[in-house]
Amino acid sequence: MTFTVEFRKSRVIVNWDDRFESLLEVAEEKNINIESACRQGFCGTCKTRLLSGKVDMEIADGLEDEDLKQNMILPCVARAKSNIVLEA
Repeated sequence: MTFTVEFRKSRVIVNWDDRFESLLEVAEEKNINIESACRQGFCGTCKTRLLSGKVDMEIADGLEDEDLKQNMILPCVARAKSNIVLEA
């Protein structure tokens, strides 16, 4: 199934599909700069606020409890599960 991924600050909307491993890959393909380091969900460098929608993250070790309360996600390990809007 295809979902839309909106990068609010960048004013870019793209279609998600299963060829992408992560939301970070989508951002990179569209030249949207999201800082990243480990690319495995551990460091938290890429944390970004999810404004709406649902994502799946197998690993969220790079997020603190406070980050989760503020709807932060790790785009390096997140996959869209609905139409989503990211702050980036």
